[in-house]
Amino acid sequence: MKQSIVIEAPITDVFDCIAKAHLREKWFPNVTSIHYSNLKHESHPGASFQLTAVEEKEQVTLQGRNKQVTRPSFFAFELESQTYKMTFSYRLQHHANHTIIEQEFETTYFRPVMNMIDKLFKSSAKQSGEFVLNSLKGFCEARVRPE
Repeated sequence: MKQSIVIEAPITDVFDCIAKAHLREKWFPNVTSIHYSNLKHESHPGASFQLTAVEEKEQVTLQGRNKQVTRPSFFAFELESQTYKMTFSYRLQHHANHTIIEQEFETTYFRPVMNMIDKLFKSSAKQSGEFVLNSLKGFCEARVRPE
């Protein structure tokens, strides 16, 4: 599913908010921590990390991996649990003094029946994607214009 949004912040600032673990954990919904196996490689393709989040009052740890990184225009990563794999990609374009960002995300369940159920509830997936993008937008814009 693809969605886009305009963020009133420079492209390099938006890219850093996505690519740097200590920033991503502050805006990505329900995330409490992101730890790369080697912090020096957090912006490199193939770098692995653990993401801890709260889902329905339970703490969940997901394995993650950067898929593709092209600073400052593209960042993609995947998260995997025992039941699903989620892939997120962010394409950034500089325009005047703001950034246009296109987010694409996909969830693949390891049980085929769950993939069918997921297709029936595309509207909830769309709302989740909008929530993630709006969280990123709010975080980036607050960093540029602190109150």
